[in-house]
Amino acid sequence: MREARNGSSPTTSSRGGRPRRGAAAPGARPVTGERIFAACAPGLEPVLAGELGALGLAARPVPGGAEAAGEDAVAIACLGSRVADAVSLRLYSGPAGGAARALREARIRFGGGAELAVRRRGGEATVSIDAVGAPLYRRGWRGRGGAAPLRETLAAGLLLACGYDGGEPFLDPMCGSGTLAVEAALLAARVPPGVGRTFAFEAWPDHDADRTDRLRRRLAARRRVPPSSIQASDRNGGAVRLAARAAAAAGAADWIRVERRDAALVAPSPGPGLCLTNPPYGVRLDEEAAAAWRALAALLPRLAGWSLGVLAPDRGLEKLLGREPESVLPVRNGGLRCRLLRYRL
Repeated sequence: MREARNGSSPTTSSRGGRPRRGAAAPGARPVTGERIFAACAPGLEPVLAGELGALGLAARPVPGGAEAAGEDAVAIACLGSRVADAVSLRLYSGPAGGAARALREARIRFGGGAELAVRRRGGEATVSIDAVGAPLYRRGWRGRGGAAPLRETLAAGLLLACGYDGGEPFLDPMCGSGTLAVEAALLAARVPPGVGRTFAFEAWPDHDADRTDRLRRRLAARRRVPPSSIQASDRNGGAVRLAARAAAAAGAADWIRVERRDAALVAPSPGPGLCLTNPPYGVRLDEEAAAAWRALAALLPRLAGWSLGVLAPDRGLEKLLGREPESVLPVRNGGLRCRLLRYRL
């Protein structure tokens, strides 16, 4: 759900972003706590809504992301969501005729230069303001990536889409720069993805810094040592070095076993667990890509009882695995149309 930008836009007068009673323009729908829109990679909308629900918000998937509401919804989503790429506070939602008043109120609260988003459809309109600043996928631990690194938020969304909760072993036998393994480790360790960052909403007028700090501490208190093994391997030595550096930068080096090994020769930890991987595929590397998929097929007999998730392009390479997926989730990896193939082995 993309929203048009308007440099001089909306607002409510509220403490810490929580709308005051009576602040909404006439015709606006009733608000309980804060109302937000969180954006994510196309295809992950239900996953994001489920995650926000697990964080205590009332959420529903919509094209491009999820709408959610609840006390401290902005802070909860920015600090706690692994899947969201962006979070906006919804300042107004209602008849399009009320948008002008919402824009005037927004200028009063945030200033005339605030970058606000206005979206109109039919006779309805919404007015929102970005709560994040830098995109949420920038966790702060990634260095120089490999040839085609996954965004951290997409990696986390794929993990959650496969049902991973951090309580079972994890394996990525074609780890590349290590994004899936690092996100698996941080999820398993219950490390809040945004707890060490500062966000745009913290500079809003009347922001309650003490309340946000308490939320940070509450989320950080859930940290634990991952209860099960996390393995990452790749046949490429350069990729292995990148993955090891990423794990160290994320503070997860003690939780991830990174090694150089061909996928066909990987020895998985005792399962059952989740094997999730993003095999190579390229325009000019068809034979190399096919060899990688055949190596993955050779590993599968040693993963009996495991769940398998494979991010695949629309090119039929999954036929080399010799089995049909139980489910297929269409997703986008940047501008590339892909599918998350899910299997029970």
